[in-house]
Amino acid sequence: RRSLDRPGGRGMRTRRSLDRPQRSTDCSIDRVWPSNPPRVKSFSYRGLHRYLITLSASYRARHFAHAGHARALSSQIPPFFAARCFEVLAYCLMPDHLHLVLEGTSDDADLREAVRAWKQRTGYDWKQRTGVRLWQPGYHDRVLREGDDPQLVVRYVLHNPVRAGLVRTAGEYPWWGCLRYALAEVQEDAGR
Repeated sequence: RRSLDRPGGRGMRTRRSLDRPQRSTDCSIDRVWPSNPPRVKSFSYRGLHRYLITLSASYRARHFAHAGHARALSSQIPPFFAARCFEVLAYCLMPDHLHLVLEGTSDDADLREAVRAWKQRTGYDWKQRTGVRLWQPGYHDRVLREGDDPQLVVRYVLHNPVRAGLVRTAGEYPWWGCLRYALAEVQEDAGR
């Protein structure tokens, strides 16, 4: 096969090799960042707090670009987290990652345990069906402070597909949910 970068090139990646995840090299981002991003040591991640969470698919595979997979996963989000004392203020399932805005509804709400259980349950079910790993290790979290406007964070999450060029407006994207705010309310806040 010919290289994508120059005719007859050697040692270059071919079209076929671009379809497969590549092993990281010593200078890759995988070596720069820890595989499990550290949590804030002085914070318990328990109780009545709000969080912005991002979970990435293993190797950033576009598992959720398939409507059936996206529908199956997104339908589980609100009831799963409600059973663990979290209200899902918003979520957006992108082709290769998931954004969640969660709010603890009791002092027993434990973010670390809820995310661990979510990844374990959905990852196990996925591996049984497909034979491949669903999530990459770790996740990114941002604890929202008292002065942070949750509506702005929700708007950021719901407009991810627009920024990614997948749709023209947030309302066109099928794999999102916003349980506290109407989409028009969030867009109105954006000056739209």
